[in-house]
Amino acid sequence: MNSNDISKDPVSPLVLWGHWFTFINILLAMLVASRYLVAEGWPDTPLGQVYMVTNWIGHFAFLGFITYLIALFPVTLLLPYSRILRGYGATIATLAQSALLFDTQVFAHYRLHLNPFVFDLAANDLNALLKNPVLLLVPVAIMALQLLIANGLWKRLKRFQRRRIGSKVTTVLVCCFGFSHLVHAWADATVYRPITTQDEIFPLHYPFTAKRFMARQGLLDDESVTERELTAAPTHQLNYPTAPLQCRPQQRPDILMVVVDGWRADLVDNTTMPRLLAYGEKNQWFSQHYSGSNEFHYGLFTLLYSMLPSYEPSLSADLKPPVLNQQLQQAGYRLTLYGDHELSGGRHMVALFSGFDQKLPPESDVAAERDIATTNQVLADMIADTDPQFRLVTYRSPALYSTPVGYLGIPTTRPESQLNYAEQILYNQYRQSLSFLDEELARLLAGTDEQTLVILTGSRGKVFTTDMGRGNHDNYSQPAVQVPLVIHWPGAKARRFNRPTSHYGLVPALMSDLLNCHNPIRQYSLGESLFQPQALPYLVMGNGHSFAIRNDEGTTVINDAGEFRVFGPTYQRQRDVSLDVPTLLGMMEEGRRFRSQ
Repeated sequence: MNSNDISKDPVSPLVLWGHWFTFINILLAMLVASRYLVAEGWPDTPLGQVYMVTNWIGHFAFLGFITYLIALFPVTLLLPYSRILRGYGATIATLAQSALLFDTQVFAHYRLHLNPFVFDLAANDLNALLKNPVLLLVPVAIMALQLLIANGLWKRLKRFQRRRIGSKVTTVLVCCFGFSHLVHAWADATVYRPITTQDEIFPLHYPFTAKRFMARQGLLDDESVTERELTAAPTHQLNYPTAPLQCRPQQRPDILMVVVDGWRADLVDNTTMPRLLAYGEKNQWFSQHYSGSNEFHYGLFTLLYSMLPSYEPSLSADLKPPVLNQQLQQAGYRLTLYGDHELSGGRHMVALFSGFDQKLPPESDVAAERDIATTNQVLADMIADTDPQFRLVTYRSPALYSTPVGYLGIPTTRPESQLNYAEQILYNQYRQSLSFLDEELARLLAGTDEQTLVILTGSRGKVFTTDMGRGNHDNYSQPAVQVPLVIHWPGAKARRFNRPTSHYGLVPALMSDLLNCHNPIRQYSLGESLFQPQALPYLVMGNGHSFAIRNDEGTTVINDAGEFRVFGPTYQRQRDVSLDVPTLLGMMEEGRRFRSQ
């Protein structure tokens, strides 16, 4: 198009101006977004580095194009006046660039992007973060820059037109965008973590995945994906532990750790579990003990790692086993895992049970029968084994309301709390499963001697409900997370601990008092030892869908969409209550402590 054509058509030069104005703002956005790359760090592999650069270019080119298409192009057609369009375009660009700049600031501090949860913080801590006078003046400076670009570009529009490089620039940007998404689809299918771990670096980033498409075309199957997930190379996302451990164990007693899925603390009484109560009175009973999760797997994770549930994906990806596993093996212990078949599968179980020999019971549709077979297997091994043993035994009966066929059990009772008819049936069936468990624990403990260190606890509590949906993931009420904990420590006197303790304290207790590790506990753990006062005034619990912060005032639950709810001490919903920002920020800081820089 020549200059005469442009003068006759007022829209064409405005469209051309809009294209170049958008391109310049894409370059500015990339410059601002380089802060994400600095905060995230440079990938270790060449392909990961190429992907990061092309994704950086392609993603912000796409965002710039979409912004132009939605906000600028329609106005160009409706109001084809250069002065109006330049002012309007400068305003839109200022808002977008300012939002991007503030988002980089939030990401650098919290590893979060602007979302409803962050806006809830804005009334508190985020105000302090953004009240820097320099940051407050940034939008003004950006607006001045945008007006300068808009007017200068309009004056030099014919010069830009004569260069005829628009098609070449567009080709480069489109190729970067397409290449990054195709490479990500391949990385997702092959579990190439140097690329997939970059998914959350940029805002509004939704990379392309094609597992289902490849499976339909016969190019991929679920088993191959699972195999790749299990065998993929570690990515070293965490610095765990933060220093080499110095442990010199002097004694090596056998260790029996029993973890019961769905074991509520408040229903352990003289009617349901009299044998356990008698055993607990002779040993160390922790009456206010909490799991680190309301789900089975994450409860085991917090127990064996003594780490926040949010670290689970990174530790599983890094294939880093718990330091407890490693130190027990170095001390000469043989590690054996007994229990449900669910323990033998899944990506997240590989690192958690690294170093364990697995002995699974025969397949059965009745969980109680599997638990009986598990007890029999453990008792048989106790007779034959001679080396120091660490046996981890899991029972699932209470979580599934299971009892053996023909089990007589205990009389039914009326529940104290208000339950509907279906939940009343579950309540009494659960009591039957606890009575059965009491017999199994007594049978198991009868096969141990006084020199065996015994740990009895639950992976999580239990809520009586027929709802098996998403609501259970967000339930952190006391029945869902408070579990029993009884420890028989050879030579220790019977004692009852009435202060709050949690799963995070078990590993520090074993590492310090059994394995004689001299490292500061914070080099490998969130919590303090069970036998020491807790340093943090709150407890963090979580799973793959949400997390909760529990303290004396109540519980705050935040889901993966950033929505939060606040509950009082009796877990009654409290509305119009703001977040406990200092506690939340302390938890977020703890959640970054082991991250590699």
